[in-house]
Amino acid sequence: MSEKQVQMMWSFMRILRIAALMSLMALSLFVAITNGRAAYTKRQEASQSIDPVTKWEKRILPVLDHVPDNVTEFGYLADWDLPKSDYDIVDQDNEYTLTQYALAPRIVQPGLDHEWIIGNFTQAGFQGWLDQNLSAYEISQIGFGIYIIHRTAP
Repeated sequence: MSEKQVQMMWSFMRILRIAALMSLMALSLFVAITNGRAAYTKRQEASQSIDPVTKWEKRILPVLDHVPDNVTEFGYLADWDLPKSDYDIVDQDNEYTLTQYALAPRIVQPGLDHEWIIGNFTQAGFQGWLDQNLSAYEISQIGFGIYIIHRTAP
């Protein structure tokens, strides 16, 4: 091999090393930008997401728009009160607890023993059960399976 060929080979190798180094830098920059954008997007999503307690509060607080301001106690009925109802006990218990929390300092107690009753039903047929257990009542649908029931007779 001539000296000129060796120099050309070394020159070619040098160009390859520079190209490899530039490619590595470009790849590193691409990965850094992609990860940065992903982290920013995830952070934005996390800051905009609503925790379950806040979601439940938004679902249950409209009940207060349907009752007089002086109401301080509510009854609470749910799928677990309906005979032969298929429900998730953990889900039902959590929703009852969240309802108590959202409506505090008002008292929320299970049962039919109050003038104002919050109904949390996902099962069809609950009104037939209400007809059998309450002599007279008015019912308003709030949404998301939430109802406010006003006993109009003892």
